[in-house]
Amino acid sequence: MNVLKVIDIEKALTIKNTLFIDVRAPAEFADGTILGAVNFPILDDEERAIVGTIYRKENSDQATLTGLNLVSSKLPNLYATIKQYSKEYEYIIIFCWRGGMRSKSTCSFLSMLNIPNVYQLANGYKSYRKYVIDFLDNKIEKYKFIMLHGLTGVGKTHILKKLEKAGKYTLDLEELAKNKGSVFGTIGFSEGSPSQKKFESLIFHVLYRADEKYIFVESESKRIGSVNVPDRVYDQMVNGYHIFVKTKIENRVEIILKDYVKYLEANDKSIGKALDHLRKRLGNEAVDTLIKKIEKKDYTFVIKYLMKYYYDPLYEYSIKKYENYHLTVEYEDMNEVIPILMDFIENIVSKKKGV
Repeated sequence: MNVLKVIDIEKALTIKNTLFIDVRAPAEFADGTILGAVNFPILDDEERAIVGTIYRKENSDQATLTGLNLVSSKLPNLYATIKQYSKEYEYIIIFCWRGGMRSKSTCSFLSMLNIPNVYQLANGYKSYRKYVIDFLDNKIEKYKFIMLHGLTGVGKTHILKKLEKAGKYTLDLEELAKNKGSVFGTIGFSEGSPSQKKFESLIFHVLYRADEKYIFVESESKRIGSVNVPDRVYDQMVNGYHIFVKTKIENRVEIILKDYVKYLEANDKSIGKALDHLRKRLGNEAVDTLIKKIEKKDYTFVIKYLMKYYYDPLYEYSIKKYENYHLTVEYEDMNEVIPILMDFIENIVSKKKGV
């Protein structure tokens, strides 16, 4: 007799060579799922609505029967797909919202057909979501964030990538949020912003996998595009170490130009619309001039103007907010910054050890 095998989320997250399969409807999956999970909906959005309506208006037995009829045609493809996955992964963990009928029936069906490495996730996606929230609320005190500050174009994101390449842990919130946190924030990101649940999951997985407590992060406001940094994570960032990075404006303009040049021409109209939102701050004459410069592809002028009259004054308050920086780094070549930041961590560790 095949026995349904159940696994809890804490253990599931520690196992390598694991594939999570979300059998919920596409809309549920889009709202939030376990990071890396594959969606194989037992009922699609329309079918789920039909079953739900029958459950409410008639009874659970009729809803179950309708659900079985809708699912039956999908079973051969389900079996073939999971059978293939079972050759590639040691654990296949199937889940629905809270470990109910959808995941249980799927696992029972596959187990009956002798696929041995299939497990049902106890309490489903709900247990994962609860685990993520608990971790981000109560288990991040061990992490010490090192926040990089600096004016627009100083290259904070590039520095994070170089640090990551050098083996240090980084939390790139702009990349996770798919937004650079400015009036032009979405330019350069082909994907849309994640849901708040997915954003929190992305942060969770970065921190959960970090085996070092020092995490480099870029200075951000609590809200990035359409998502918010969780309260406890943001508090931990603010209460961490703060480093101010400086370079001359020519370097900053060059960095922005390199970052955006491949997107600028394709987004001329979007940039123009974004500039319209700055009329109150910059004035109609200035914005009209900038739009004409965009039309002439004079991006260097636009970038330098916005830095001087929009971004730098805008960030003046946030820069002064952390006047007592733990370190200020001024560079000509960005590569000079990395060993200085590596030494900064070594000095912290040495002081804590009393060396």
